Order: sequence, then C-alpha cells, then structure tokens
Amino acid sequence: MDIVQREYQNDKKLKQEDVKMLEVWLEGQPHLPKMTEQEIIWFLKSCYYSNEATKITIDNYFTMKTMSPEILGNKDVTRKNFQQNMDVVSITVLPKLSHEGYKVMVSRLRDANVDHFNFNEAMKMFDMVAMLDLFSAGTHEGARCCFDVTDVSFGHVARIGIVSMKKFLLYLQEGMPVRLKGLHFFNTTSVMEKLLFIMRPFLKKEVLDILYLHDTVKDMEEYVPLDILPSEYGGKGESLKVHHERMKKNLMANGEFLHIKTVSW
Repeated sequence: MDIVQREYQNDKKLKQEDVKMLEVWLEGQPHLPKMTEQEIIWFLKSCYYSNEATKITIDNYFTMKTMSPEILGNKDVTRKNFQQNMDVVSITVLPKLSHEGYKVMVSRLRDANVDHFNFNEAMKMFDMVAMLDLFSAGTHEGARCCFDVTDVSFGHVARIGIVSMKKFLLYLQEGMPVRLKGLHFFNTTSVMEKLLFIMRPFLKKEVLDILYLHDTVKDMEEYVPLDILPSEYGGKGESLKVHHERMKKNLMANGEFLHIKTVSW
C-alpha cells in the first residue's frame, strides 16, 4: 500500500472527490505549479477538509515561498551556510506521538556561539525537516513544536531579523500544511521576554493561545509525555545526538529531491 492509499484508509474524513476537485481547480491556476495527490492531501487535511480554506492556504504557501527566498528558498544542502547551520542547530521529529496523537518536534542549539547562529538558515532547516517528515511518514493530526531555550542568549535574539521573523511566523500560521497545536518554549530564561517582544506582533490570537512557556522540561508533561523525549531530557528515546545525526543523513540523502522541489515549486 502506498502512502496516498494509506492516507485515505486511515482518515475517513479525507475524501478522494475533494482532492479531485482541488486538482481541477489547480489546473485553472496558471500561477501555481503542479502538485501531486499526496501534496494536495497535506493541505486539505491541515485545513480540516475545507476545500475553500485549502485553496487559500495553497495560494499562501506558494506566494510566501516566492516572497521569502531567504527562509523558504534555495534548499541546496551542499551550500556552505547550510552545512554550517546543521552543526549549530538541532531539529528533531520524535518517532512517538503526544497524548493526543500529535507529532512532536524538538529544537535546540548545539553550538551556543552567537557568531555561528543564522536565523534564516535555521528556519529553512526547520521547514525542510518538517516537509521531509510529511513526504516520508504522511500527515498527522497536528504538531507541537518545542524549543529548548537553554543556550539562547540576548546575542542570539539580536541576530534575528524582524522581517525574517515576521515572514516565518506568517508562513507557520497561514501557509505551512500542518495543524499547529502548540508552540512550547522550555528551560526558559529572561531572554524569552525579548524574544516574545519580537514575535508577539506577528502572532494571531489563536496561536498566542497555544504558546506556552515552561521553566523546565518537566513542566511540559501535560502536553508532551516525558518518556517519548530524548534521553537528555529524562525520556526513554534515543539521545539528541543520535536524532541529530539521523536528521543530517536524511537531509543529505534527500538533498537533490529538496532542491528540485524548491525549483519546481
């Protein structure tokens, strides 16, 4: 059974006739690229099966990609800046789900040197990791994005471009084909006040309502079972290092595919 058939089998709310209607609609949109059935399913499910909302989100997605090449374009994994970023930031999609059946992404700095931090490259990698997971594992009921703030300093925040932050948060809320169920910042410090000052103007109320600050990783347990977390956080999962190395290999192995998708999309 291929991944598209599995999507229909696992989700009775997902109707093939709705996907076909969207395929017909896409044929009449010369400014949009051709999309596969699997890709249309991502957007339809992320929009809770509303065809009209799906059309808007698809249009948003491609408009944002065109307008935000610094964070969503040029996904050539052989670029020097991208290679360096893979050693600075760790982004992991955990293999097990949350209590509600949501995917959990965990991100943290591997290298705390402020001079090595590149926000645009980090957000580009975040998108690549999330999209590769959709391609390989299929859709899910939602996602909780968890950020370990342990080594984040005021110097890191100062290197975040306001325009880039605005573009990324707009994409996360209105273009990315994922049901965002939570933004979690844990091991928080005083730096969060400055970070939130940058983020808050660009967050819709419904996203502010699912933004959580946790003093420690244990405080996140209500939303993310501790035992599914990497071993560094007291979980039963593999270590962050193992997850990180797997992620790097996955990105490199799929580098050509990611680059082609950037160009063709």
